Amino acid sequence: MVKFGNWVFHNRNWFFALFYTTLFIPSFALTDDLSIQIGLGLAIFLFGVMSRGITIGLEYIVRGGLYRQIYADKLVTSGIYSICRNPMYFGNILILLGIGIFANSALFVFVTIPIFIFLYAAIILAEQSFLENKFGEEYKLYKKNVNAIIPDFTKIKEAFKGQEFNLKKVIRKEYNSFYLYLGGLLLLLLYQKHISFIYFLIIGGILLVSYLTIRFLKKRNLLG
Repeated sequence: MVKFGNWVFHNRNWFFALFYTTLFIPSFALTDDLSIQIGLGLAIFLFGVMSRGITIGLEYIVRGGLYRQIYADKLVTSGIYSICRNPMYFGNILILLGIGIFANSALFVFVTIPIFIFLYAAIILAEQSFLENKFGEEYKLYKKNVNAIIPDFTKIKEAFKGQEFNLKKVIRKEYNSFYLYLGGLLLLLLYQKHISFIYFLIIGGILLVSYLTIRFLKKRNLLG
């Protein structure tokens, strides 16, 4: 399983692109209520985005080293990592669930997302093996006291103690993901005929200009 997890980690971006296409496969609907579909889907999606943003804004872990292999130069246990060992994966799962509800796709929610969770479980096992080998008892103690995926929200205040949130870092690290997420939602709205093609082009143009502006600022080192 660890070997499989390392392989999944190396190819994880391809999996996301492949499974995203299942949103456009005809499926049974989750609900006939458009307000639930859009409202609940967006709420869960935004909570996932916020989870990723807060994690990065407080403490960022580099896990994709040379050749996209699992990597860690230090054991990070502060910030959100003090209440959850894999907060980025927690955020990703919420984002996927939100998108699935937003798309009103039973296929995505009940088939694709469980596959994603299985793949994340394999990655987590591979990461645990790497971290145990590198950090030994220090990591084993950390693993014993902190949940793998579900954050311990009773300790949320402690996660912010001594931390300074860096919004510029979030924008710098996440602008590519933000663009892909929002572009995907916009494409779903067009596919499901909730917006016209003209509105799709206008909003898509605004997203593209925003993306290029942030990219320009990053290239000029104006985002910290």
